[in-house]
Amino acid sequence: MEAITNYQVINKTPDYSLLNIQLETGLKNQTRVHMKGLGHSVVGDTKYAAKTNPLKRLGLHAHKLELRHPFSNQLLGFETEVPENFKV
Repeated sequence: MEAITNYQVINKTPDYSLLNIQLETGLKNQTRVHMKGLGHSVVGDTKYAAKTNPLKRLGLHAHKLELRHPFSNQLLGFETEVPENFKV
């Protein structure tokens, strides 16, 4: 199955980048696998070759999530702020 991940660099430092990532498909670990494949593992992701963990957690955060309810087909949306320690 094809997996499609779109991303945009929001901000960067010499060591880290803050990305906006939009998934067109939703395969397990898709973001983590694609970032590793680009040579830029997610911060704190030891499973996919991250070398550092300054956040003391996996550096993924779902700022906005939309999905269709499996029974009602209603579009559900959830949004939250980006954690301060993610901002570079």
